[in-house]
Amino acid sequence: MVYPSILRRYLSTLIDSIFILSILILAGYIFQEKQGIANQVRVAIILAMFFIYEPLCTSLFCTLGQKIIGIRVRNHAAFGDERISLPKAYLRIISKVFLGFISFFTIMFSKEKRAIHDFIAGSVVLEKSEEA
Repeated sequence: MVYPSILRRYLSTLIDSIFILSILILAGYIFQEKQGIANQVRVAIILAMFFIYEPLCTSLFCTLGQKIIGIRVRNHAAFGDERISLPKAYLRIISKVFLGFISFFTIMFSKEKRAIHDFIAGSVVLEKSEEA
């Protein structure tokens, strides 16, 4: 198994952040009204982007950043052969948000380049293989 560098993981997260920000800006532009359903739609899009995008994509496919950079999040217990479950993906993103950059700094000290949020969720980030 090949583990991506902290730089590649950071770039993946940066791409996902830019993608989410772009969607939020686009939604704000499309729904410029200040009253009615436009506010509800904007709030729904914001919630979906923050609480559905990464966990759902990580557990079922991969995020845009993971796709472009060529990394995948996998179940550590299965030796990288299977995707993480949706509950594990939620646990991973929640711990990632709460721990922030502290979690990224632990990658340097792990043989498998796992961050704290990876240990908490039982996940590992790997370079994309031919079957992934």
